Amino acid sequence: MITLMNIRLAEFSQSAELASVDQWHSPLTHELLRAPHRPPSSLPTGMCAVYIFSLSESYGETCAAGPNRVLKVGKVGSNSAPRFCSQHYSPNSANSNLAKSLLKDRVLWPYLGINELSEGNVKDWMLKNLDRDHIFVTKDSGLEREIEKFFRGHFGPVFEG
Repeated sequence: MITLMNIRLAEFSQSAELASVDQWHSPLTHELLRAPHRPPSSLPTGMCAVYIFSLSESYGETCAAGPNRVLKVGKVGSNSAPRFCSQHYSPNSANSNLAKSLLKDRVLWPYLGINELSEGNVKDWMLKNLDRDHIFVTKDSGLEREIEKFFRGHFGPVFEG
């Protein structure tokens, strides 16, 4: 089955080849966690990842942002399992994470169809309403930086940094 992510990964490969990006031919593995989802329990050994949080199809149909609207694109190195697995769900776990952005940027709540969020329920809201895509690459390839740039440019995420 051809998905939007398969198309975007093929486009990345074409762009990387044309731009002579080092290691562009490294194997890429895609994983999709559909809402409702569980946070990943680990980062595969020896891998780096790009992660993408987006509104699920069903939730997106209920708000102005729309289905599949990307909220966050980020990357993690092979030694960043906590960032990959749990930090984005807990607003007090890191200087910057998706839960903290959702709580802080209330002006976006109507666009995202959010009526009320708090530190106590933001994780549950994310698990229930967001899909998570992962693109895994081998560590030390540096390819995760290029993939992150490509997807930020193509998807224009709502939250950054």
